[in-house]
Amino acid sequence: MAGHQPNIVPNRTTGIALCLLVVIAVQCHEAPRGSALILSPQPSSAVATIIDADSTDARRRLAVEDPLAFLRLCRRNYDTAVQDYRCTFLKQERIGGHLGPEQEISVMFRESPFSVDMRWVRNAGRAKHANYVAGRWQDDRNREEALFRPSGLLGLLAPEVRRPIHGESARRESRRTIDEFGFKNSLDLIIKYCDMVKDRQGYELRYMGEGEVDCRATYVFHRLLPYTGQGGKYPDAMLMVHIDQKWLVPVACVAYADQAGEHLLGSYIQTNVEYNPGLTDADFERAAQGL
Repeated sequence: MAGHQPNIVPNRTTGIALCLLVVIAVQCHEAPRGSALILSPQPSSAVATIIDADSTDARRRLAVEDPLAFLRLCRRNYDTAVQDYRCTFLKQERIGGHLGPEQEISVMFRESPFSVDMRWVRNAGRAKHANYVAGRWQDDRNREEALFRPSGLLGLLAPEVRRPIHGESARRESRRTIDEFGFKNSLDLIIKYCDMVKDRQGYELRYMGEGEVDCRATYVFHRLLPYTGQGGKYPDAMLMVHIDQKWLVPVACVAYADQAGEHLLGSYIQTNVEYNPGLTDADFERAAQGL
């Protein structure tokens, strides 16, 4: 259903009286395509008792004892494990104070050269297709551009346009620009803000337990930042992150403007992920031609 929003089930744990613990997961069977279900995580205290010699339990122990070190491990692993992927991207954002509907986007992504192709399946904004390859297009001011196919009536008048990826129109459409897409960029941003604030009051990074996204097991993390609002130093007050247990990538990130998790800023969930399909230049060239 267009505009379907996640069903949020709150959970409070002993000793965290003011913190709403939520875990985002995509429902595997009963929900309509694109819908999301919030699951309660297993308490980290229980997980901490499961210590064994294999790599899975070693990772879990690191997640419990040093969450930031675990995220750094994920970041190092990504460079050797993932070159490209296809996925269904579920995105919902608050732009200019307005929470838009959940969008469903079919995505092709490649790390080198950095390439993104997005086709809107549901609830397109001003564009129904975006194609970006680093260095392919620049305007007369040498600003990086992406190719867009407008939706609606504008698409009939101008079937395709090129716009700067950091221009004003791009900022009006999304909280992040197209060159900030991807698992690696997400990990880099999460780690960046943890490093910026880790010795200050109002910061917390905690392993919450295990969850599930798209029927795949995840490790779940909860981060608090001293958020002061849009345009401030930090991007959100609370962030929930799901890390795929096999690939160690952030398949879901949900950001809030409050630490109670009531005022959604952005929800980003990647499902149906096909890792390392071997995407080539030709795939993104054909996509740019609308094929």
